[in-house]
Amino acid sequence: MIPQKLRRAVGLMRFAFQDAQKRARGVWYAGTSATRIGRGCKIANVQFSRGCTIEDHVRLVGEPAIALGVDVYINCFTMIGGEVSIGNHVLISQFVNIWGRAHRFSRRDVPIWLQYGKHGIDDQGYDIKPITIGDGVWIGPHVTVFRGVSIGEGAVIGANSVVTKDIPEYAIAWGVPAIVHRFRE
Repeated sequence: MIPQKLRRAVGLMRFAFQDAQKRARGVWYAGTSATRIGRGCKIANVQFSRGCTIEDHVRLVGEPAIALGVDVYINCFTMIGGEVSIGNHVLISQFVNIWGRAHRFSRRDVPIWLQYGKHGIDDQGYDIKPITIGDGVWIGPHVTVFRGVSIGEGAVIGANSVVTKDIPEYAIAWGVPAIVHRFRE
C-alpha cells in the first residue's frame, strides 16, 4: 500500500506538470522565432522553419519527412502526409488533404477486406511520390493534392479542387480535376 504522503506528492507533481503543459501548449520554438502549434495536432517527422503557424487539429506525418518553409500557415483540420516540401510564405486553408503516398491494393487473389490488415491497408505497402509546393502559394479550403504533384511559385488553388497534375507558377487553378483558368498578373 502506498503511503498517503507519497500519493499526495505524486499528485502535486502531476498537477504541476499539467499546469506547465497548459502554459506552454501552442508555442514551440524553431530557431529564433516562435512556431505556433494549436490544440489536438499530430506531428511526426516535420522540419519547421521560423514563424510557422499550425492551427488546431492538424495532422502532419512525414514519411519520410515534411519540410515547412518560413512563415507557413496551415489552417485547422488539414492533413499532410508522405514526402512533402512546402516553400516560404504559403497559406493552406482548412480541411486540405495533401498526400504523398497511397496504399497499394491491387491484388485480386485476396478480397479487399482481408488486405485491410489490423491497422490499415498495409500488407502490400505504399506508392510514395514527393509533393512540392512553391513559395507564396495559396491553397483554398477542401482541396486535395495527390502524390507526385508540384505546385509552382505564387499559384492559387481554388476551393474544393482536386490537384492531380503539376500547376505552373502564378497560375490560378480550380476544379475536379484542377485545371489552370488564368494566371496572376
